[in-house]
Amino acid sequence: MQHKIFAWLWPLLLLQACATTTVGPERPEDAGVVIEGIIIKNELAYGVTDVMIEVPATGAFAGCGNILARTQCRNTFQDVNYQSNAVLIRWKERGQAKQTGEFVIDVPEGLEPGLSSWVEVVIYGPGQAGARLVQPDNRAR
Repeated sequence: MQHKIFAWLWPLLLLQACATTTVGPERPEDAGVVIEGIIIKNELAYGVTDVMIEVPATGAFAGCGNILARTQCRNTFQDVNYQSNAVLIRWKERGQAKQTGEFVIDVPEGLEPGLSSWVEVVIYGPGQAGARLVQPDNRAR
């Protein structure tokens, strides 16, 4: 199998990351945003290992052991409401540890409340990664 997925951790991550009360006021733009899955993409010309997305406020985490060059891993689960907790992404490139700082995934304009969304994590350059909310068009899962 090309990817090792810790599938039992994905729902825990998003339940903790997206359903836990945030610190400070609730953000009205998050109302109605429903997460149904997560995608981790590797856009590099070489594989990455030990890819983890973490929610420092809760200690929740999930990841993929190996993602080959220009491939991805994904998982779906029961829908959860998004609540804007900060995330942190960690991974290894050619054996060297990399990570982002903590950040909150903003709800993009045009995201339709009530329609299922995905958290898409992308390792897009050497030592660089980010995440966004997307609403894929009926992609094969």
